[in-house]
Amino acid sequence: MRVKSHKKEKLILGPKFKYIKSTSIQLSSTSNHDNARCILRLPLIARRQLSNKVIKLAFILPNFKPSKRIGPHNHDVISLSVGLLLGGCLFEREKSGGVRFRFKQSEAHKDYIFWLYEFFNKRGYCTNNLPLFFKEGDKLQYIGYRFDTYSYRSLIWLWKLFYSHNKQKRVPKNIAELLTPLGLAIWICESGSFHRFRVRLHTNCFTQEEVMLLSLALETRFNIKSTIRKNKNNYQLCIKLESMPLLKELVVPYIIPSMRYKLGL
Repeated sequence: MRVKSHKKEKLILGPKFKYIKSTSIQLSSTSNHDNARCILRLPLIARRQLSNKVIKLAFILPNFKPSKRIGPHNHDVISLSVGLLLGGCLFEREKSGGVRFRFKQSEAHKDYIFWLYEFFNKRGYCTNNLPLFFKEGDKLQYIGYRFDTYSYRSLIWLWKLFYSHNKQKRVPKNIAELLTPLGLAIWICESGSFHRFRVRLHTNCFTQEEVMLLSLALETRFNIKSTIRKNKNNYQLCIKLESMPLLKELVVPYIIPSMRYKLGL
């Protein structure tokens, strides 16, 4: 079995850790799950020799406890997670000590939820079971698909950023540092709509101060200008018409075709 070396890449581990540069390993051209199985079938002596490298694969194995599934997590995973948390995705903290995403989308957004599943599955964050088709309600049935990720103790820091002690969702003060074009694209997929040639982000679960913080983050991070619109007791973020070309340029590469209607495309 031959071990191939990869270029070093920057990994995000959260505020309790330091930024490190580590070299991951890959065995032949198989997937992460297949690599892990190959390693576990090695003789005891060989497994001991690889122990320091194998521990980096522990976080993708399905039978590991959340307390032992410690990461690290690549930048694209954190970026996408930030977009999900700004939207309506459920981020659940469990008694076992870990947190996980629970995805649920209507049948109309089947392509989107299967894209999310493929994103997490390729990186070892969920099982190989495809999103489950389900129906809810009696007369007015809700038809859609759902799946969950594994639970991770190493994502507790992200949960604490976005949730208060009473489990109320909030906007982190350092949101400008966390938000990326990928995260912005996912945020639009989760909570965006197209109205009067503009994108409107439905930030109903956030306070006026938090929506103002999001507006400031968009301007300082991407030079995207927006206004805040009050809707009854809630506040929504509306992208200004002058910033729409820049917004599309940033996020279109990350949005699948079936969700680009939220940009008016």
